[in-house]
Amino acid sequence: MDKIVVHGSDGRILKGHSSDFSAHRPYFHLVTIQILFDSEKVWLENQKGVFFVKDFRGNSSHIDLHFWTASRDSGKHVMVKFRDGERMFGIVESDESNHTGFFIRPVDPFGNTTRAYVVNSFIDSVQISE
Repeated sequence: MDKIVVHGSDGRILKGHSSDFSAHRPYFHLVTIQILFDSEKVWLENQKGVFFVKDFRGNSSHIDLHFWTASRDSGKHVMVKFRDGERMFGIVESDESNHTGFFIRPVDPFGNTTRAYVVNSFIDSVQISE
């Protein structure tokens, strides 16, 4: 099961595990760590993003790398700016996106997020590196 942190468009944050996340469905189930054994249906359209993480604690003192040269991976290097002002530098491996969002892999190999599914309705802009 994936470790997931869901950032809602309303600022709500849920942490838990999911085994049925799919970008091709409008929702998935999250077994939250906030309330043990509680499963919640999470609708993608109401989220900022779904972040797949190494652990739930993270590292509050870590400062994410914000430049593309840190990564030699293939794919489109992008900077996603969310409506709340947060920026995420990452790599989009595929042009395959649906109407809800797309996957991005952060360029920072030392960060807690391994990949994220960002929701289009909460994105302010996407800048592609040349």
